[in-house]
Amino acid sequence: MATEEPVLAKTSAELRIERLTWFGLVAVLVIPSIAPDWLTLHNALSPLFAGFVLIASGIYQHRRRWRVGFSTWVAGTISFGIAIYSLLERPELDMTLPVVLLAVFVIGIGVFANET
Repeated sequence: MATEEPVLAKTSAELRIERLTWFGLVAVLVIPSIAPDWLTLHNALSPLFAGFVLIASGIYQHRRRWRVGFSTWVAGTISFGIAIYSLLERPELDMTLPVVLLAVFVIGIGVFANET
């Protein structure tokens, strides 16, 4: 007879940090889209801030010995890579779509797999 592994429930503090991370990702995407036209933002800012939100959240959770999903580290690293590419190689290229896809990926994994 196989034994089942215990299901580890997340604490309310863990869940709050995950929701704050998701809010940060959404804010990174919404704020530039509602900014006035006279405020010109560099195309690399969205991926840069999204990477910061993800990596900072991962470090914060890791320091408290909470489980940090692999998707958080991967998406944060990819987001930083996109920002560096935008800054150094293609500053005119709008990087909103890749950041939106990464945010959907991270939030989707969090919702469906309960992992962020």
